[in-house]
Amino acid sequence: MSPADVAFAMVLACSAILAALIAGRANPVSRDYLRFAAALYLAFAVCVGIATIWPDATTLVFADAVMLVILALTPVALALALFARLEHPPSTVIAAILLVLACIAGIAAAASATPVLSLAPLALGALAMVALCARHWSSEKNGVAHAFLSVCCLICGTAASLGGGQTALVLFSSAAVLGFALALGRRSRVGVVSRHDLRSAVAISKKG
Repeated sequence: MSPADVAFAMVLACSAILAALIAGRANPVSRDYLRFAAALYLAFAVCVGIATIWPDATTLVFADAVMLVILALTPVALALALFARLEHPPSTVIAAILLVLACIAGIAAAASATPVLSLAPLALGALAMVALCARHWSSEKNGVAHAFLSVCCLICGTAASLGGGQTALVLFSSAAVLGFALALGRRSRVGVVSRHDLRSAVAISKKG
């Protein structure tokens, strides 16, 4: 058992819990998808911790299978959360279809021991999030910057995992989920301006 691996798993678990708490500031749809991704990362952290403490064949295989499913599912969930934050709430039917397809890709990757199968949902999710960041860069620069850096963490973590670097995946995933929580939990500037304008209008009407 490596104490460092247990510590890294605890970091991911704490990051997932903290992200779920920060998600309370996001709009309801984004919050739900972000908390779903955070729950997946928490499950991954638990599996890594168990596989580190009891490193037998069963726990190691199970941890690898969970990792592949999470690699496929979390980018799609986070892309839906970001879309709901920057555009509008996605269709429930379309979101369900995308998540089911991502889950199937992850299960197929785990069942066939072919990690590359889990890259398709990651690629589509990452491309969608980069496109959203580019579209809203001028109006939501700070939040979009957090989201873009988080996408980079997702990609780097996946690349490391394909090379056998599970520790790097855990650390990059911790940074990614916290980055998305910060991006999605930011208050919309449009909403702030609207409230300010409303207060000004009320004040002017009282003076009149």
